[in-house]
Amino acid sequence: MRKIRWYVGLFLLAAFCCLGRREDSKAQERPIYLDNGQMAEDSDENISEADLYQVGDTGEVHIGNEGQLPDGQISKTEYLSSDTAVLQVDQTGRYQIVGGGKAVITVKGYNSEGVLVFSAGHCFRCCADVSGAALGSTEFHTYIINGQAEDLVIPFTDMPNLVYYTFGYTSSNAGMEVSCTLDPQAKVLKIFSVNKGTTTLAITINNMTFTLTVMASEVSINKTSALLTAKGTVTLKVKGYPGKVAWKTMKKKVASVSAKGVVKAKKTGNVVVYAEMEGRKIGCAISVVTPKLKKVVNAAKKIGKGKYSQPRRMKKGYYDCSSLVWRAYKKIGKTFGDRGYAPVAANIAKYLFGKKKRIQGGLNNKNIQGMKLRPGDLMFLTGAKNGRYKGIYHVEMFVGYQCEGFDSKGKPILGTLWAVRPPNYYYGNPMGRP
Repeated sequence: MRKIRWYVGLFLLAAFCCLGRREDSKAQERPIYLDNGQMAEDSDENISEADLYQVGDTGEVHIGNEGQLPDGQISKTEYLSSDTAVLQVDQTGRYQIVGGGKAVITVKGYNSEGVLVFSAGHCFRCCADVSGAALGSTEFHTYIINGQAEDLVIPFTDMPNLVYYTFGYTSSNAGMEVSCTLDPQAKVLKIFSVNKGTTTLAITINNMTFTLTVMASEVSINKTSALLTAKGTVTLKVKGYPGKVAWKTMKKKVASVSAKGVVKAKKTGNVVVYAEMEGRKIGCAISVVTPKLKKVVNAAKKIGKGKYSQPRRMKKGYYDCSSLVWRAYKKIGKTFGDRGYAPVAANIAKYLFGKKKRIQGGLNNKNIQGMKLRPGDLMFLTGAKNGRYKGIYHVEMFVGYQCEGFDSKGKPILGTLWAVRPPNYYYGNPMGRP
């Protein structure tokens, strides 16, 4: 049997006097009109909310044209309910809904000679009485970590079976994006908050309203990326979470972390250090490099704060892509075959690839998520019809990773950082390692 569901959008709700209060809607008077030969529609296909009845609904069953039929007047009428635990009807044709489920009223009319002259039926689909149900709690706190909200699962107590039901909700905070769904089989609410804030939800099930306050807080970390040299340290801090935080490192040989979030670099490599809170994680991508390589990366970032100009590319305060790379690496004595003037991007690539310093796979997802790249690696854009080596027309320096979250298996999701461009600006291009 199909379960009928309705989901109501978010609207502004007036403040409630008491959290957890349930409110009854008045029972409706719903008359039924039956024609002779009309059969009760038993299928649940295309059932709308208007087709459902609530406990307490009443009405009169009217037959034919005020009891006058083409083949004579009805002298005797019988009204029968298929399930009196759901629906009760007296012999005047007045019915009342008393429980949840499906029931059929069958009406039979006889003439003065006892001959059946009228037969019809109507099927009632009735929502259960939920007045005895209650939420397990009326106040919940959820945390948004790495931009990912946590599903709240909120159970009901004493909730009857919801074969048929109506469901909707409103929110008191129009600026807070909150979704609420009902699982009728598990008899739980599922709450999902997209952004931070506090709201009171009014959740209506079968004409009963339950109120619930949801508070959503955003949890952040002070750094998602850090560049260190051996024995260097950085202190990580989590903000917005009041509970206990457990600090962990994914590679103890590269960097350790104390119970207070103090990271200490041990050897060159890449590692994610993270805080764990009730099974959820937030982290920082740490790259440990040599002092020379850190000097190159810092120089590239500083040069990149100047003005882009190809004509003035070699002057202080100006740069283009290849002069930035050349000038940064020149600080540690690497000049890509030209000690006096920065070669173009294509010639830098030709120099590196000729010395078998091309990174297998280049800038692909495997290398990124596997942390196979290291700060200072160079990325090249190809495809230009410029007559240069492999049509290369641009070079950019990779300067590290940032931890952007964790997948369902607990593995970190990593993004790329660049000397000049925004995070994750490039993908799928060849790379070299000076």
